[in-house]
This record gives sequence, structure tokens and C-alpha cells, in this order.
Amino acid sequence: MCATFEFRGRIFKPGREVIARSREGVVRPVWAGFARHEILDWWKQRGGVLLDLPADRFAERSADTRKLVWDGVPPGLVLRGVMELREPLSIVRIVTRTATPPEALRFGHHRMPLLEDPLHGPLEVGEAEGFLDPEAQGSLF
Repeated sequence: MCATFEFRGRIFKPGREVIARSREGVVRPVWAGFARHEILDWWKQRGGVLLDLPADRFAERSADTRKLVWDGVPPGLVLRGVMELREPLSIVRIVTRTATPPEALRFGHHRMPLLEDPLHGPLEVGEAEGFLDPEAQGSLF
């Protein structure tokens, strides 16, 4: 399901603010869970907005060993997110898909993050720099 991910040396975890790109530009919603790809239309019908979450790598937590198993995100792909606009803050759910049998064996988990081509283009130089400062990351919990 994606227990954590890394972008430009910064680790992102559930319950914390992440950096993403929407149609309107850079957004910083709080990572609040997961959305199954199989019901993504349901999320969109309820106002969910698709986001691009840049990542260099991600990790799944093995159900067997409880250890993180890391893998790289191929160049040019992003984690897919769906954002709910709520007051006082917006939340994002990372979209997941069923793991293939080899992935389930390697990662010890039955769900994987959905990696796709960006919908909204890459982050521009400098757009994420201040946010990637460890002191700047907000928290939900």
C-alpha cells in the first residue's frame, strides 16, 4: 500500500503533509490513507481530485517480517493520489492496485501504489525546496 516514500532525500509518511501537483499547481495535502484503484471513479464522483506525487522510491511493509521493502520509482512516473478538499485542510489518499504474484512475494504485501505518467507535469526547479526542509513538514497526528 506504500508505507512511506522518498523524494529528493526527504521521507514522507502517513499522517504528514506531502508535496504534490494538481491542475492548479503545487499543493500540500496531508497523507491520510489509501484509495483502491478499482473504485477510483467512486472517489472522483465525490469530488476527489487526482494528484501527481513525485517520488524517487517507495517502501511497503512486509506482512511477514514487518520490515520495509524499498523499490525505485521509474524515471518519469509518479505516485497517483486522490485529494479530498476538506476544511481546514485537504487530505490525500495514495491510490493502490493489486500486487502481481511476484510483487506480493517480494514485498510481502497484497497492494502496491499505483505508478503512472504525470497528469500535471513535473515540479519546477525550486517549487519544492522550502517544503523539503524537515522543519517545514506539517502533521495531521
